[in-house]
Order: sequence, then structure tokens, then C-alpha cells
Amino acid sequence: MLNTLNDLDQQLMLWLNHDGGAFQDQLWWILSGKLTWLPLYAILLWLLVRLCSPIGRNWKHLVLCVVTVALVVLLADQISSGLIKPWIQRPRPARPDSGIAEWIHIVNDYRGGHYGFVSSHAANTWGIALWFMLLLRDLRHNAASNIPQWVFTANVPALATFAALNCYSRIYLGVHYPGDILGGLIVGTCVALFCYHVAYKRAKKWLKIDEKSA
Repeated sequence: MLNTLNDLDQQLMLWLNHDGGAFQDQLWWILSGKLTWLPLYAILLWLLVRLCSPIGRNWKHLVLCVVTVALVVLLADQISSGLIKPWIQRPRPARPDSGIAEWIHIVNDYRGGHYGFVSSHAANTWGIALWFMLLLRDLRHNAASNIPQWVFTANVPALATFAALNCYSRIYLGVHYPGDILGGLIVGTCVALFCYHVAYKRAKKWLKIDEKSA
């Protein structure tokens, strides 16, 4: 069963990973970079400030949101890179011992660390995206922020696109199998749900934060 799944994963990898030329090489290299998404993170932080602490009325809510999203990143990264990767020890497709390295398109001679399951990029980006989707869904009623409603309507496709582009960039660069990405998405989902429904919700009750007055 595992061998069959591995074969399917390798075949899908060889189909999705290809030489798209210099333009695509540079495009997916940039989209895979963490600094590329700083403007998006800045916009999300701005939204948190406007929604959680308008005119400084509820700074505790803002701090809680920042701490919780930091917890999402910490848990997603540690579970994927610190726990699962050294346990499973699955070589990345670009590594010589992967069995398909000679057919993998590599950009800028970048091969990543030795092990790739699960993708910490996928876990982190999807964990952040899902957590913000859940939070913004609950905070869109905050009329005091004077933020247009289209901002809330657009956040789901925008965040989903951000995660999808980041995830596919790892396949294009040859450092993750589709199965690595799927595993990372599962980790990111579990972490985001835990941090939102358990850590965030319980801390909000403990701190006596009322969203309607936030």
C-alpha cells in the first residue's frame, strides 16, 4: 500500500514539476521566498489593529491575536520540521537517494534539507491562512473599524491563493512531493483549528474580552 502511494506521488511529482524556462524559474523562486509575502502579512496586521483595537480600546485582544498566530507558526513549524521530518525521513525529490532526482527540475541548485515529509512551508502558510479566515469571519461585524465589507469577502480567496501559490512553488522547485504538501496542509489545518478554537477562544474568555466592544 505504501509503495503504491509512493509510486503515485512520484508520478504526480514528475507531472507537476517541469522546466518552465527562466521566467517561471524566477517567478516560483520569488513566490517561495518568505520575504515576498511581507506586504500580505503587513495588511493582515493592519486588519488586526483595526478590528481588535480600534483607537486603542482593547489592546488585549490585539495582543492575543498576535500571540495566537505566532503560536500557529511555532507549532506548525516544530511539528513538521522538528517532529515528523526526522521521524519519517523521506528524502526530498531533488535528493540523489529519492530515486527520481535525475528527472527533477531544480532551480538555482536549491535542493532544501535532506528530508521533505511533511512540508513546513505548506503547514505554516495554510495554518496562517486558515487561522485568519476563522478570525476574520467572526470579526467582520465590527462596524467601529470602518473597513469595507468587500475586504472580508475577499479574504478567503486571497488567503487560499497565497497558500496555493506558496505550496506549488515548492513542487516546482523540486523540493517537495505533492504528498509532502498534502501532509503539510493537514498539519496546518489541525494547528490552526487548535489555536483558534482552543487557545484563542479560551484565552479570550479568561481575559474577559468582548468582541463587540473590541
